[in-house]
Amino acid sequence: MIQTIKETDVNLLEAEFFSKPFAFSYSSLNKLITVPAVFYQEYVLKQKEDDFKKYLLEGTLIHFLVLEDKARFDDHFIVASDNLPSANTIAVVEEVFKIYQEKGDNTLTLSDFEAEVDQVLTDMNLHQNVKDPAKRIAKIIEPKTEEYFNFLKNKGDKTIIDSALLDKCTRRAEVVKANTEIRELLGLDLEYDPKKRAVYNEFALECDAESKDYSFKGIIDNVVIDVPTKTVRVNDFKTTSKALKEFSESVDHWNYWLQAIVYLKLIRNFLSKQVKVDPDEWNIEFRFIVFDKYDQLYAFKVSDKTRQSWQQRFEDVMLDAEYHLKFKDFTLPAEYAKGNVEL
Repeated sequence: MIQTIKETDVNLLEAEFFSKPFAFSYSSLNKLITVPAVFYQEYVLKQKEDDFKKYLLEGTLIHFLVLEDKARFDDHFIVASDNLPSANTIAVVEEVFKIYQEKGDNTLTLSDFEAEVDQVLTDMNLHQNVKDPAKRIAKIIEPKTEEYFNFLKNKGDKTIIDSALLDKCTRRAEVVKANTEIRELLGLDLEYDPKKRAVYNEFALECDAESKDYSFKGIIDNVVIDVPTKTVRVNDFKTTSKALKEFSESVDHWNYWLQAIVYLKLIRNFLSKQVKVDPDEWNIEFRFIVFDKYDQLYAFKVSDKTRQSWQQRFEDVMLDAEYHLKFKDFTLPAEYAKGNVEL
């Protein structure tokens, strides 16, 4: 549920957004070209939905379990109880939790927000067939949801996962670490030597664009740099609910190709500006390391031919992105907003 913003606040938020260049990540750029209204809501109005999607988190969690220090797990993730409320009830509790955060009093519990619970139920059109307000509220304020509310209080900035997801990703992480070819690609066994080789995990990069209105940024799962052979391997973890043979469909459906081009742009800039070498003289490889629905693991290398075609598509995408920024039009994807789409 998104709260209504006053028109004056909208104007201020728009003015702030357009006052400086916007740093596009793959995620924000993908939203702008596919559902610009959602981009506007999240990045202009700053009303980003905290949406927990397991299929998006699996790759991140596998990557963490493979590449990061296990001792840091509790700093980044928190495991939710297996006895969670229903999805609708969780949505209600999370809306009330936002109100709790605004009050800034950590002694408050869910039962202190009866009126707010009832209002959220009305706004979300839930349990409205129950006419007695007390009985309607009682469907939300009960031991299981009180436990979840307290869980949110202790969560902080950590990412919520459940035990089933943790077990699944732990199993897959062990498969990754047992695969000799994948270990080599990820540089798991390389000894750090800044003059010869380096491995970067969760590698945060930014770079300027040709336009002064935006730049690019991203956090790359894994980058392996081998100086003697002038080779850079860029690796991104993905999971799919389909078979490996169908992963190319996911690349198009989720615009993963766009993520690849953004990451390659960031790496080229890193080589040029920070390593002080000519990226054209280096062999830059990109791979999606993918688990499919059957727990099959494969590293998809992107060919030079495919990369060139993706680069051309990327240039078209940026023309659409520039249209949205220039005309401040976030109603429909660019081609639809221009009325250029026919059946």
